Amino acid sequence: MNCRDVREVGDSFLCQELLTETNHEILRHLDSCPSCRTEIEARRRLRGALRTAFNRAPELQSTGEFTDRLRDQLRHAAVQRHRSWTRTGRWLALAAGVVLAAGVTAAILLNRSSASAEALARDAIGDHSNCALKYRLVRRPVPLEEAAQTFDSAYRLLISAPPDDIPTPDGPAHVLERHSCAYGRRRFGHVILQYRGRVVSLLVTANDSGAAEAIPHVIGQPLGGLSVVSVNGSRHAVMLVSDLENNQLTQLARIVSLPLAQRLANVTPAHTQTTAWLLLPPAQGVDSYSVGRLGTSSLLDSRLPTR
Repeated sequence: MNCRDVREVGDSFLCQELLTETNHEILRHLDSCPSCRTEIEARRRLRGALRTAFNRAPELQSTGEFTDRLRDQLRHAAVQRHRSWTRTGRWLALAAGVVLAAGVTAAILLNRSSASAEALARDAIGDHSNCALKYRLVRRPVPLEEAAQTFDSAYRLLISAPPDDIPTPDGPAHVLERHSCAYGRRRFGHVILQYRGRVVSLLVTANDSGAAEAIPHVIGQPLGGLSVVSVNGSRHAVMLVSDLENNQLTQLARIVSLPLAQRLANVTPAHTQTTAWLLLPPAQGVDSYSVGRLGTSSLLDSRLPTR
């Protein structure tokens, strides 16, 4: 494992979300790399500082008087629970929920801010590069049906959409592989396409920001010659990642991403299981997972020319 690999999964390492074998590789690298040790330690201090700042923020803390009053009111409400649900009872339930959820409020806000377009584009490019181009996954891919049952029912649409052969004005696009994979802490539904002699990743993931934008648009900055064009629904983002020109990628998005985004709008909200995928059996090399019609990464490399 090199410096770039360690820094890509550094946050997952600090959250103890990686496979045991991956943790050992990172620890071995940190033993011999002062630069990465400094980077990981800085991230650890930042996470601790954010947690401490939230716990110390006076405006986010409840007063003792409020806590005592709320406890008495909840006890009284429990005694009177045989009465019809009143306006006061609804307020008490909301207040109790606020108290119980106070400890996770900061984490929710941080997660929302991390779902910016720039961060989402970096994750999409990272997944395309590691999965479609290099097959350097930290966690093994998952069949789409299994992913739909475990993570997000939206992934079931990708079993048949887009179709295996997609006509476009500039020639057909062919589906080569369908699965679900993860990059860092983000889970994707992943369809690998071959279009105009290039590798294109179609990625579906949760739209954490909730901001819908039904017109294909470039997000983030190009990285390593790779660009991202996204169509955002209220619940999911549909992205295309490739080294194609932006206008070519946008044209393909109008044909492939728009219909898929419209269908995703009618899908039941995504599952709330966010950690179950961490318990999947570790990959034992490429051969531990059948990569659909491609078989192995070497076959993918041989069929898909890149720059």
